Amino acid sequence: MDSGKLNVNVLYKLSPFDSKGRDRVQEAARLLLLNTLKMEPTVHETFFHDTKANPFLKDVDRSLFPLGGLATALVAEVLCKSKDEFHFCSTIKKNELHKYLAESYSGVGWKKIGFALYTLVYPQVVKHESLGICFKDFMDNNGKKWASRLCDLLTEPEWTRAIMKRIITGKCSEEQYNQEMNDLFVKLHLLDPQKVLPTYHYLLQQKALPQVNLELVTRNYLGSPIDWFLIKDEVIRAINRPWSFNSSRLSLDLNDVFYGVSVDEFVITECRNIGVWNGKRPQNRKMPRLKDHCKLM
Repeated sequence: MDSGKLNVNVLYKLSPFDSKGRDRVQEAARLLLLNTLKMEPTVHETFFHDTKANPFLKDVDRSLFPLGGLATALVAEVLCKSKDEFHFCSTIKKNELHKYLAESYSGVGWKKIGFALYTLVYPQVVKHESLGICFKDFMDNNGKKWASRLCDLLTEPEWTRAIMKRIITGKCSEEQYNQEMNDLFVKLHLLDPQKVLPTYHYLLQQKALPQVNLELVTRNYLGSPIDWFLIKDEVIRAINRPWSFNSSRLSLDLNDVFYGVSVDEFVITECRNIGVWNGKRPQNRKMPRLKDHCKLM
């Protein structure tokens, strides 16, 4: 990137929100989280062996949140809510699973991993399409310098007047102002973390502007819980995977076929580890008919 194309006005106007108000960074962070969950050892081989790691995966801080537990619980949620013919749904403690998921999505860890993932993808997702400039370009060109310029911009009377005009004309609500300022704090955090608190205190002193709330580490960056339906097909595929005791393909003996054997093992180990297995086993045993036996061979 030609550093001559970079200027503080472009930096200030870079936004994570699209024209419809959707947070593109949040969407990217949620996709990264889903990929991270699929790559967890507790579930990867059984359900998501075809999934490839997101390039950002190596930079995810796994100490912030029990990712393996959530990965297990998310799969258990699919088992619980999918009425499969082998009754895997009957092996899960529904109330305990609901409690586990509720605690996972409402705890401090959810916010910590959300902030980490959000700031991890932010530099490349936030961009000026027509200019071909993304936030990472500013980070790679002396980020501290751009943080200082951004702070200087806020001290200019023109900036304050522009904000006040938008508020007076109804083009900017207090909620939107707080949203924009907290996005500013994210930028400063990535460029030079030392600039965040001084900027926050400066904005608090601007009596002409609404009071700003610093939500840098308290905001729920990931939003709502992960939708279990996103992984339903892969879990159902694992459930429907047959396994026969017959070791010889030339044998015509009608041996029992079991479905979802690896899923059964997952339930009695991983689901038990997080306290959501109720001790029941699925009805996944079938005696194939002769013509079905031929197909299995």
